[in-house]
Amino acid sequence: MRKPALLLAAALLLAPAFSRPLAAWGAQGHQMVASAALKDLPPELAPWFVGQEPTLRSHANDPDHWKDRDPRERPRHYLDCEPYGGADQVPQSEAAASAWLGGELFVKCGRVPWSILDRVRRLAAAFRAGDPDQVGFEAAILSHYVGDLHVPLHTTRNHNGQESGQHGIHGRWETGLLDRIVNLEGWVPEVRPAVLGADPEAAPWQWLQESFQLVPRVLADDRRAEAADVRGLDGLGRAYWQVFLRLQEPEVKERLTLAGQRTARMVVYAWTLAGRPQPPEVRLQASR
Repeated sequence: MRKPALLLAAALLLAPAFSRPLAAWGAQGHQMVASAALKDLPPELAPWFVGQEPTLRSHANDPDHWKDRDPRERPRHYLDCEPYGGADQVPQSEAAASAWLGGELFVKCGRVPWSILDRVRRLAAAFRAGDPDQVGFEAAILSHYVGDLHVPLHTTRNHNGQESGQHGIHGRWETGLLDRIVNLEGWVPEVRPAVLGADPEAAPWQWLQESFQLVPRVLADDRRAEAADVRGLDGLGRAYWQVFLRLQEPEVKERLTLAGQRTARMVVYAWTLAGRPQPPEVRLQASR
């Protein structure tokens, strides 16, 4: 792995952590990811989550609220790939990544892949403890960080178009488009059963690379939509949204669907780490 040549310049260009947007998908999007994850779980795991959808939906946005009282929370929601030299250069080891960039720059660049694995381990502990309520809560929090990693603009320091003159693109993509998709179509993520697969520990870094590769297209499509628009006093008009929706609607739907499926995959992984325990009521019935 080759260290970026202009690391100091990268640090100067990096936006401060506290200037980042307050939320990713917004309340609706994160709730959709949590609900989709429940539908994607394998049958042998589903008994843990009977009646838990309200819990997952109500807590899916908690990490965004934590930012107001915990200064360490904000970097848990994103990772800026450019200072590493690209998404494929980000070390899987958190210690190696911190040594690579230096502690202060590492914190500013974010840590969402490690946030996901942190929550997997907390969920595994809840499974071991046999506490369905805590399992539901931890799964909800896990879904939030997985959802964040599936927003392309959470993988770049140009997270809100500030470096390309496209200020506000973050909200336009992840909230403006989604609101229109749901309100116009009543769309929900499709069901895609989760499979544990090989090396789930490495999966968040694969998702990071996938999301980062989408950034240029998101920015380019926003430019195309702006070019088609006639701005009024109230900002972007109907033509902008028609074009941006046509260009990016399939990607928004795919990212949300994948976020639900991959949350379910991480839930399966946590359950596997815990030894695949049965929920307490199933164990009780089996002992009678």
